[in-house]
Amino acid sequence: MEKKTGWLLLIVTTMFLLVGCESKEDTQTVEAENNDEQTSQVDKEQEVDSEEKADEQFPTDIQLGGEVVAENGKLVVKGTSNLMEGTIVGIDWLDRAFSIRNPVCLLCDKSTEVDENGDFTFEIPSDLTSFGHILVTIDVLLGGWGQPDEIEAVYGEDGENLEGPFVQKHEIIDEEYQKISASILVLPTIEQTVYPIETPKREKVPDDYGSAEVWIETELTNDHRYFYVKGKSNLLEGTELVASYFSSEEAAVAQNWISSSTNVVNDGTFLIQIPYNTITESGYIVINSKPKSRHLLEMRMNEAYGETFEKMTGEPVIPNEEGGNMIEVILYPEPPIVEAPEDTSVTTDGEETKIQLPDDILFDHDQSDLKPDAQKTLDELIQNLETLKADTVMEINGHTDNAGDDQYNMELSEKRAKAVVAYLLQSGKVGHIKISTAGYGETMPIAQNNSEDGKAKNRRVEIVINPKE
Repeated sequence: MEKKTGWLLLIVTTMFLLVGCESKEDTQTVEAENNDEQTSQVDKEQEVDSEEKADEQFPTDIQLGGEVVAENGKLVVKGTSNLMEGTIVGIDWLDRAFSIRNPVCLLCDKSTEVDENGDFTFEIPSDLTSFGHILVTIDVLLGGWGQPDEIEAVYGEDGENLEGPFVQKHEIIDEEYQKISASILVLPTIEQTVYPIETPKREKVPDDYGSAEVWIETELTNDHRYFYVKGKSNLLEGTELVASYFSSEEAAVAQNWISSSTNVVNDGTFLIQIPYNTITESGYIVINSKPKSRHLLEMRMNEAYGETFEKMTGEPVIPNEEGGNMIEVILYPEPPIVEAPEDTSVTTDGEETKIQLPDDILFDHDQSDLKPDAQKTLDELIQNLETLKADTVMEINGHTDNAGDDQYNMELSEKRAKAVVAYLLQSGKVGHIKISTAGYGETMPIAQNNSEDGKAKNRRVEIVINPKE
């Protein structure tokens, strides 16, 4: 009996020890798992903190500012940014700013580096005194374009980490990448002029962005030199749009033989600036886009629209004579309140209208007496002015080129303006118009004075109807 009792105690004790061991192992396992989870959480928090600190130190939401200073045909770019120190910034300066955009200098050094404060400076070496508008471009390129390794590590090898309104997509050799880009339109001038580097405002991206069923909305304005077409669309970023102004349906060529062009930005918006010489009663603007143009994202466009735009539909889409489809939008600017006589030009800026009468159709060289042939032009002008409303305000201003003495040019321009007014008033048909005169000599050129063509444009009598205050 005692022997059986001993065995029973031994069995119970063994079972108790086994259960105790298992319980201890389970507890240790749970504790280990909890420790692992806590360690993992700490690692994640440290990783997030590290990323946030990196973002604070090297932000990828890019900001640009500063200015371009123009003086005596020289341009200086003074940029501010949150770019990393050592980032290589490319600067270029392009002629024919609205169309071909030719580099003025092909062999010039065109790069600078961002300093420790995020600033960069670049003095453009070309003398641009003889040029018209110049497009200054600022670019930060990635994807094998010579950026330091630490720059690409933050912004991405192909710029994929970049964000913000200055970021644009591009395509090179069937590969897509992002770059930082800004452009500033400047006019080299004798007097110092400052052009700010402004942050572009972006719209909300359309819900149907990139759809093959295309829509385009436009807003048209103009001043005395350019039409401005501001547009919204669902077109893909990089789509090229080309625009021209024709004087009439019968005109074989546009007023400016080189068309203006632009590319749609990443919110579907665009702005086209179209030079014009004179606004006519039947003039119109044509905006188009064809498959084989200078589109920036060819692969994306082929996928969305087809290689010949054959997938494209929508109101602005028409058949293309070369096959497939194309985009075409026609706009009709409001005609001026008066027509320009032959060999003159008329431009508008809101309600203000300017008629430019070149001096060679009115006066002999250095003279202020009207030529006999001027009568035809002024009689035609009188017929147009006769139709204006009573109490219309009109200024008649004389201008010269920069040849000769300043004071002499001022007096000559005044005499010429008064000679035109005297002829208009003697007709007895413009008495309902409030007319004033002024002479400006060489102080208000509309073209560069370094060529005979430019000087000829500056020698003029200018009639301003409903002048702006």
